[in-house]
Amino acid sequence: MKNYNIIARIASDIIMIALLAWAPVYAVAIFAIAFAWFFSPYYEIIAWGIAYDSLYGLHSIYGTIAALAIFVIVEVLKKKTRM
Repeated sequence: MKNYNIIARIASDIIMIALLAWAPVYAVAIFAIAFAWFFSPYYEIIAWGIAYDSLYGLHSIYGTIAALAIFVIVEVLKKKTRM
């Protein structure tokens, strides 16, 4: 079961890299929320926010702030809905 989780995480990381490169912002956000919900602590979302700012934001941290907000909100909602 652990190998499947690692392979799924690597696949989701590859998908997010492709989305960061070619997809619009809303597609990146939708997939980031879905992956954050699927994987237990999806810390990679913070790295994707930093990468998005590095690629597209000129001295901007809005992608990182949005990624942190999504991470916190999804983690809180997961704890409240999953028992």
